[in-house]
Amino acid sequence: MAAPAMRTSFALRRFIRRSHAIRTALYCTAPENSTQASRDPLPVFMKEEVQTLLRNMTGFDIVRVAGPQKVPLRKPRYKLLTDEELEQYQQSAENRMKYRMQMAPFMKAREPIKEVLSLDPELQGLENNKYIFTDITFGVKDRQRFVVVREPDGTLRKASWEERDRINQIYSPVEGRQFRNPPMFEEENLEALLKNHKYVHVLDMACVQFEPDNPEYIRVTHRTFEAIDSAHSYEDLRSTRHFGSMAFYYVWYKKIDYLLMDMINRELVTDAGDLVRLYCITHPDSAIAQQLKTDTASDLISVLKTFCSVEASHKGQLELAIQGYEEKTRSKATANS
Repeated sequence: MAAPAMRTSFALRRFIRRSHAIRTALYCTAPENSTQASRDPLPVFMKEEVQTLLRNMTGFDIVRVAGPQKVPLRKPRYKLLTDEELEQYQQSAENRMKYRMQMAPFMKAREPIKEVLSLDPELQGLENNKYIFTDITFGVKDRQRFVVVREPDGTLRKASWEERDRINQIYSPVEGRQFRNPPMFEEENLEALLKNHKYVHVLDMACVQFEPDNPEYIRVTHRTFEAIDSAHSYEDLRSTRHFGSMAFYYVWYKKIDYLLMDMINRELVTDAGDLVRLYCITHPDSAIAQQLKTDTASDLISVLKTFCSVEASHKGQLELAIQGYEEKTRSKATANS
């Protein structure tokens, strides 16, 4: 490239071919009182059993998934279809909607890149600006693309994550992603959006703007999940791609009580049972996981009562929710008899 800040030389290409693959170490950002800081959530999150439970809890309301969207006005088109063709169209639409429901991975925050490749003090003073050298080979994934920076003092180092993100956005732009972080993610603006319950909008924009291991993505999404938990507004995320990540967040940090209550109050007892099951998979050494190994009771209410007695942080409120559900069930049974 002719631009001094984006120049790739043949010597650098030879150096890239001889270099080792980039190894990215990640660390977990978690609440200060959390015991999960040393664990990597991604292997647990990606288990097929965990993904199945999260999809089941998310639900699939195709009307809500598709939702009303602003589209340019155009003349309507009509097609005459057989029953078989209509079924194929409906299945195709459902598959597209399921694709839109894919959850963003729940990851640790990436560790800063501080690797120095060489120190060349003889180059100090030749330039006043940094030079960024980028491998622009077609087909290389952004995570694997080799990017190095020559500092004015002669130091040659690997580019930081922030520098890599900007370079990748120049050479391989992601649709909808801005070159600079939008002001909406600044603390004051973010809090205003959350106060107005713009949870889905914030999470959608975060998925576009950041990679899932970007500390900013983790800050924004975790703050949003905390705001939802405080407002008990879990239903706002149901049948969206974010509900599973939200549920896993509460499970990972052992704070599922209020989500359980919400599910029970909405008579989604199967989802509540799946949430407890997910908790046991994520925390196999927890009291509830050990208790259910030896407990022969298989009905969902017994499982919820066991969780309430041995694991819940808000036992009184959860007990009242379970009792309320049982009373509703008895009332319905009496009315139908």
